[in-house]
Amino acid sequence: MPPLFSGDVPRDPKRVVVLDGRVDLEFAMMMDYPIVGSGNFWFPDAKAGFQFPGRTIEDASFVNVAGDFSTNFEALLALEPDLIVITAIGYTSDWYGTERLSSIAPLLVVGDDVEPIAGHPVDWRGALMAQASQLDRVTIAEASIAEYDDKLARLRPMLQEKLGGKKIVFGVQTPTGFLVHQRNLRISVALDAGLDVLFRDDDNAENSFELSFEQLDTLAPADVIIAQARDQEALDAIKSQPTWQRLPAVQAGNVLTSDARYNQGFALTAAIFLDVLEEAAGRITTGQ
Repeated sequence: MPPLFSGDVPRDPKRVVVLDGRVDLEFAMMMDYPIVGSGNFWFPDAKAGFQFPGRTIEDASFVNVAGDFSTNFEALLALEPDLIVITAIGYTSDWYGTERLSSIAPLLVVGDDVEPIAGHPVDWRGALMAQASQLDRVTIAEASIAEYDDKLARLRPMLQEKLGGKKIVFGVQTPTGFLVHQRNLRISVALDAGLDVLFRDDDNAENSFELSFEQLDTLAPADVIIAQARDQEALDAIKSQPTWQRLPAVQAGNVLTSDARYNQGFALTAAIFLDVLEEAAGRITTGQ
């Protein structure tokens, strides 16, 4: 578990609520917990778990207001949880009212990020296995990792053929520029596939740096840009900039716009991001 958390949790909970709906939801899914409620901060118009194909939780209720970290305690109490799963950052930042939450049910604090190891800016495997071991659910975690590894083995030759040797940039298109990702799960997956990530920095605690519209020429060495648009306004704003339009990757049509599902997570998210890389491999021009 994250080093700042210790506590007792039920071995086999019957009614589990997660409070963010990404990392905590994925972890609870992989632990095979019965999930009755979820936060929905990131995807207000979708059902819980929709971002994990085939795993949508049709009958899970929401316990916060979309776009707001505040917990709807009335909704939470009505679900009668015997375990509440919360992200490490949500816990340490007290986004959801930790003291009151802990009076309702035991808390399980989970995180997908531990100290970087060689070749893995974010060691989601290590984080998953360490936490699953403490919960005596290693077999379940190993099965999820094996599914990812199988998919990686199947797609890696094609990704190497199409994207190998190309410089890839990951980031977010913002209303004022471009946030370059240097250290997150997407980069770890790309490295698993043997790809070359431009601006990677395993030691940057901030995980990214921001470029203004005037500084977008910094991205000129990139052959491929895989970006997330913060919203349509941000996407429209950057597309109108001459500095963006002049980038070789933009002129070649080698820009893929994704969303924010895949920055954090474990084996399920990593496997989904392989699909994004597969799409990028199928769409980019080779320049040959």
